[in-house]
Order: sequence, then structure tokens, then C-alpha cells
Amino acid sequence: MDATNSKLLNLDTLSRVTLSEQVAKKLAACIAEGAWQPGEKLPSEAELCKAFNVGRSSLREALASLAFIGVIRVRAGGGSFVAEQPSAYLTGSWLRGGLLADEKALREFVEARLFLETEVVALCAERISAAELQQMEILVEQMKEFVRDAIEFSKLDLSFHVCIGSAAKNDVLNGILSSIREQSMELITKSLLLEEGLEIALRGHVKILEALKQRNPAKAREAMRIHLQLFQRGYNVLFESQHLKQG
Repeated sequence: MDATNSKLLNLDTLSRVTLSEQVAKKLAACIAEGAWQPGEKLPSEAELCKAFNVGRSSLREALASLAFIGVIRVRAGGGSFVAEQPSAYLTGSWLRGGLLADEKALREFVEARLFLETEVVALCAERISAAELQQMEILVEQMKEFVRDAIEFSKLDLSFHVCIGSAAKNDVLNGILSSIREQSMELITKSLLLEEGLEIALRGHVKILEALKQRNPAKAREAMRIHLQLFQRGYNVLFESQHLKQG
């Protein structure tokens, strides 16, 4: 039996409930325990899928969540590697100060955004005008230019979500989104501590925009769900990692 298989033998088959999050947590725990060293390449997707008894989509969602919080680095065509430097989320004070200053507040806010924005973007897909689509295209192009500048990218990210609320043409829903704009900006800023976070956010926005161009509510809702759930899973893994450190 080779070293890779021996490292994976003790991984249990996981429940289908919140599957990708469970995979992400288990992988994060293995890395924290030293199963793979900083800079070491993780097993192939096929090996990990077999070890966790999951499909490629669930595994890739889990890996994306870990990349978002800086636990791993994903190289295009080159596989996934344990981060050589500790994640800024795990070593910094990202959860201190601000409006979302504790775990409960942050969890509830992320959950609320997930419920609200997936439905708002579906309305947007039905009602968005050509001029509004053009404005969102401009925002995405600007995001591409600032994908190495977290401050500017965060502003564009918020503008993208604000445009969706406006284009949905429901004053009540848009009013709710507007009322939490300050918290949204704080969350977006915290989400983009790492370069990987900017790149992941950009890809999510591109997919949402594609669905809006097609005026496909179901596709827009799913693209937004995937976009927001990735960040939600990342935070959940992060909270568990911090609890393990403190325990």
C-alpha cells in the first residue's frame, strides 16, 4: 500500500447532507494534522473522490472553499497543493471589529444573503434592461482589471450586487438589500483577503452575468447560489478550524 492510500484509509464515508462542506472540513483537518506538508501536492481528484465516496462536483466545491480561505492553492492543470504560508484568515484578526464582529452574526448574515439574493437575481433575469446588462458587463470587465487589487475589486463587487437588486425592479426587496449594504461591503472586504478569493469571486460573477444575458431565472438563481454557498462553506470551515486551534 502506498503512502497516499495510507493517509486516506481513515476517512469515513460522508453523509450526503452538506456534502461538499463536510469534505472541505475533513480535508482541512487532515492538512492541520500534517497528513500533507506545506507545498505538498494533494492526491488526484480521482483518488480523493474515491476516498470520500463523492462525485467530482462535490469535491471541486470543497477544494474551491479551501482555496478561498487560503488552506490550499489550486494551479490550473497542475492540481491542488497545501499552502506554503499560513492562511491570512487563520493568523489574522479578520473576525474582530466591524458590524459582523462575531461568528453568529456572520453566519446569519451569510445565510440571509443566500436566501435573499438567489431570488432577487432570478427576478433580475426576467426584468433586466439592455442598458442595465451593459452596465453589469462594464463592472465585470473592470473586475478583471482589478483582480489583484482587493480594495477596488471589493467596491466593484458590491456595485455588481447593487445593480442586481436595482434591475430586479422590486422596491421592497431592493430596499432590504440597500439597508444591509454596509454589512455587505464589510463581508465582501473580509472575503477578499486573499488573491484566490478575488479570482473565485470574478468567476462567480462571470457565470451570473452569463445567466442574466440569457434571461434565464433558474440558471441565474443557481449561479448565485453556487457563488454565495462557496463563501458560506469557506466561512464554516474557517470557524471549525479556529475552534480546533482554540480547543
